[in-house]
Amino acid sequence: MKGFQTILLIFFGILVVVAVLIFSGIIPIGRNNEEQLAQNPITMWGTLTNEEFKMVNDAAKTAGDFFDITYTKKSRETIESELIDALASGVGPDLLLAPHTLILKQKDKFLPLPYTFLPERLYRDSFLESTEILLEADNILAVPAYLDPLVMYWNRDLFSNAGLANPPLTWTEVQVLPTKLTKLDDKGNIKESAVALGGTSNIAHFKEILISQILQTGNQIVSISREISADGLPEIRRDVVLASDDGAESALRFYVQFSDPALKKYSWNRALDNSFEEFTAGRLALYFGLASELNAIKTRNPHLNFDVALVPGIRDGGKRTAYSNVYALAILKNSKVSQVASSVAYKMAFGESAKAFAKVQGLPPARRDLISKVPADPLIPIFYDSAVVAGTWYDPNSEQTRMIFADMVEAVSIGRSDMHSAVTDAETRISELFRGR
Repeated sequence: MKGFQTILLIFFGILVVVAVLIFSGIIPIGRNNEEQLAQNPITMWGTLTNEEFKMVNDAAKTAGDFFDITYTKKSRETIESELIDALASGVGPDLLLAPHTLILKQKDKFLPLPYTFLPERLYRDSFLESTEILLEADNILAVPAYLDPLVMYWNRDLFSNAGLANPPLTWTEVQVLPTKLTKLDDKGNIKESAVALGGTSNIAHFKEILISQILQTGNQIVSISREISADGLPEIRRDVVLASDDGAESALRFYVQFSDPALKKYSWNRALDNSFEEFTAGRLALYFGLASELNAIKTRNPHLNFDVALVPGIRDGGKRTAYSNVYALAILKNSKVSQVASSVAYKMAFGESAKAFAKVQGLPPARRDLISKVPADPLIPIFYDSAVVAGTWYDPNSEQTRMIFADMVEAVSIGRSDMHSAVTDAETRISELFRGR
């Protein structure tokens, strides 16, 4: 009997593998799969430049993947609003390459891929852990392409001038840097800053920094669990747990101290320029920015002597992680060629396109097998290392939650609220966003 069960398991395992190979086009059925994709044009939007996408498409063609794609470049700032306007007018792309925050917020606009198309086990084995934010109870919202993690850029000259040879590895090391790197004039104004922490309005990625610190404590912000509904169907339960332990309060307490003039950690205030501008001007020692900002930093100041490192972690215990955007390929519900668009998304994610997406932008791929193939560039390996430990959270509305976290920081900074009340209020407001979906 056991032998018969083993044979059945092997048989069904082979069926799953064959199904995946058929969907990927490796095993063609009927008319050649490549011809089907090449003869069915689709439209696609994304934030890559037209030149970058051409390089991706050329790489795919060289590898034997032929897609007929009309690509349109959109800005990061307007892609969501333009998509909504286009769909309201009855038009829009068949395929969208976008960050997970947009896909989660507008999930009702996209056609999820069932696990019969892309098995969950294959997904988890193929893509990095942070991409699992796109998994639903019985389907996948989008197919991951690449990541854009938060990293720490540091000014080598400012560190050397202060007698410091290396960037900080832990937040404990960060909190002592202001005594060595922050410089004040005779009126108490900051001339050079150790680190941009403590504020919101002029810190480019304050939310991503704070999220990273919270996730490192083990607090998930939004917990995700699988359940079976009353009618026997699988479902996912999401609960806001920001105030469920002292992780968020601890992170918030640490963060706001850097804007308090009464403390030795003081290194930031509202009078300073945006943190990106301060760093590229050579007046900020540590800048927490996205990996995708590397070229912008080089362009803004070609003479800036800087390097990049992982976001610091908690010294004793804690989870080694930092926030990352996950860029994925999502199929629009209103597409008239959704089946073709789904096949294109699959082949892009599992084919040569995935490698090309990462290469043309200098960003880490979402696939596990590609993340070990690190480019020779001295800075890019840090991006790859960051992607391996990257984390994220189920953000229901990234713009609204940015305001919520900003209010949480400001409430404590000006003394309007204590830590616990500020975190509890933020949890309540995020929960309301879920109820309003």
